[in-house]
Amino acid sequence: MYRLDLVGDAKTRGYAHGYLMAKEIAVFTGPQMDKFYMDEVLNIDLSGLPDGLQKIFRIIQVKGAIVAPAVFKAAMKWVWENEKTYVPQNLVDEMDGMGEGFCASPVAPSGCNSTEWADEIKSLNMLPELIRMACTAFGAWGKATGDKGLTQVRALDFGGGPFANYTVIQTHRPGPGAQSFVSVAFPGFTGVITGVSEKGVGISEKVWMTYDKPSTQPGEYNGEADVFVLRDLLEKAANKADAEAYIQSVRRTWGMWVGIGDYETQTLDLVAYRQADATVYTDVTCNEMTGQPFIEHVAYVDKHPQPTHDGVNGSLPTSIQDHYGRISSETAKVITQFHETGDLHIASYDFTAKTMYVSIGRINKNGEYGPEGGDTSSWKAYNRPYLKFQLEDLWTGK
Repeated sequence: MYRLDLVGDAKTRGYAHGYLMAKEIAVFTGPQMDKFYMDEVLNIDLSGLPDGLQKIFRIIQVKGAIVAPAVFKAAMKWVWENEKTYVPQNLVDEMDGMGEGFCASPVAPSGCNSTEWADEIKSLNMLPELIRMACTAFGAWGKATGDKGLTQVRALDFGGGPFANYTVIQTHRPGPGAQSFVSVAFPGFTGVITGVSEKGVGISEKVWMTYDKPSTQPGEYNGEADVFVLRDLLEKAANKADAEAYIQSVRRTWGMWVGIGDYETQTLDLVAYRQADATVYTDVTCNEMTGQPFIEHVAYVDKHPQPTHDGVNGSLPTSIQDHYGRISSETAKVITQFHETGDLHIASYDFTAKTMYVSIGRINKNGEYGPEGGDTSSWKAYNRPYLKFQLEDLWTGK
């Protein structure tokens, strides 16, 4: 993994990100992602996409996978152009700063154009609007943890590709009067998929899919991208109630489940978030959507489409119940491993001890989670060691 400590206003932090990670940004956005696009192209479901995007992707049907990188980049640019008016200015400034920092670095290519690189980074941040992530989220508190406060878990299942080996732990420290936060992301990523803030707002996320056709919730590319909304929650929300109010106010695009915990309440809500509405579920009500048993003081949604086909005896509720009364960041390792969730990364936040545990997968040159010719699940995050961060150290830069 890489660790960034980004200090100052949005433009300054973006510049530092681009300058310090210029080599990684060039390789990640270039040959690494090009291979991913070629491998991923056959998995794109065009049925739910607007005509403009379908037209772009149909070029592949005529010319083959060799044009996949250019087609994906054109599609992400199309998404950016449709959603850019909803992007907060501080995030635009940060991505512009990345382009400037990239071109100012010693490894920048000759004739580097900072505007072109900023545009490349802006388009890259639209990838999660095209490709959904099947993940697991849960929070446990009260009786479930032995009255030791809230433990929140976010497990990211995203398959192969270059992401695991290019994981970046970004700590943002904007300075006096602003809120610090940490995000588990990738080179050039401004949006958030995993993170926790200094005020104690933690984010877990998974795509909202069903077993119906189409499987994803209806949406359109005319609002603020999901990953930017999650970034706003970490950067702006003072507590869970504040985060949920913001979700209600924003113009939403595509469906996801958002797990939100905080220091103030030491509890977690699951928000069923989609363009049409955003409904808050608790430990008492989440089983209405998931089809799994009520577990007091645990709000959870497993890695499958919902309502899950795992049913009442599924591996996630079974493991949660096995560790009931002593759920923590330590026992969460066993829970996620038993559920086999979190190939790319897993993060857990302890809202009392104020720690973050992170496990990161590792891939071989073929994009597999294991040594070549060996067990290709042995390097998934749920089978790997964890790093433990003291959050106060991240906020102070210690």
